[in-house]
Amino acid sequence: MMSTMFIIVMIIAGLIVVALIGSGIFWFLVQIGVIVQKAAEPPTQDYGSYSLDQGRDVGERER
Repeated sequence: MMSTMFIIVMIIAGLIVVALIGSGIFWFLVQIGVIVQKAAEPPTQDYGSYSLDQGRDVGERER
């Protein structure tokens, strides 16, 4: 009776471990997919008009 109960508990524990490893691998693959998707996007090009007048003076303490 106890050995059967022990075997059932070990099988359940094994299934939980396999499920955790599987979900970790799935999450890793999703993250890799996001990285590859972002890398395939064209770079952002900024066509704004910027000049030194838009800046501000930096005091001696802020340098």
